[in-house]
Amino acid sequence: MNKNIAYIIMGLILCCFIACEKDEIDTFSGKDSIYFTWPVEGTSFNNATVYPDSTGVSFAFIPPTKNDTIIKLPVSVQGMLSDVDRKVSLKVSEESTAVKGVHFDYPERIVFRANVPTDSIPVTLYRTPEMKQESFQMILQLVENEDFSTEMAYMENESTGEILNYTKFQVSISDIIETPQYWFEPYLGDFTAKKLFLMSDVLGIPTDTFNNPVSISDMQFYGQFMARYLDEKAAAGETVYEDDGTEMEMGRLI
Repeated sequence: MNKNIAYIIMGLILCCFIACEKDEIDTFSGKDSIYFTWPVEGTSFNNATVYPDSTGVSFAFIPPTKNDTIIKLPVSVQGMLSDVDRKVSLKVSEESTAVKGVHFDYPERIVFRANVPTDSIPVTLYRTPEMKQESFQMILQLVENEDFSTEMAYMENESTGEILNYTKFQVSISDIIETPQYWFEPYLGDFTAKKLFLMSDVLGIPTDTFNNPVSISDMQFYGQFMARYLDEKAAAGETVYEDDGTEMEMGRLI
């Protein structure tokens, strides 16, 4: 009797082992799924994490002599790492108003490198004359291929019930210059593109500095430094004028 019980127990253990082994094989079968990283895993912005499915690029804050710029859109894989390079397939959505080869371009062969969970797609954006009056929307769509599936194309947000597409990403492209969000007029004066580029050159700061939060003390320093610079240029007989012919001035509190 005891011998029969022992046989039964051994048989159950063996069945459990086989079942576990089969489950493990099923779990890792099939292709890995590729998706755009930012909408799922987020990115850091102003000391906070945001989850954008779109972004914007304005040539207005890029020196006028530069006619193109490269952005890198991160993509990630849901699944296993691979010890070989894999191919990423991409297409332009029919909703896109930007035209490939005119307003942007990307490599014919896009590679997701071996042994990394996240890689990026380099996209070249081109400055065109019509961007001075109009913003163009580039909408890219990841496509299933022999290496990747796109199972995250339609995912339901558990909180809102909204259907999200993590395989599509939008980039707005323009050359329209507007007053930056964090331009502080009392210290910096009226905004003009010419003043912005001069400040970037004199102060050694990026042209998109005022698209992000700037401390009041930094803003005051920028205004005072530029006011002295403009005064020195005027004293030397080299007064700096705006494009409309008026003398360039900083803010009323400087």
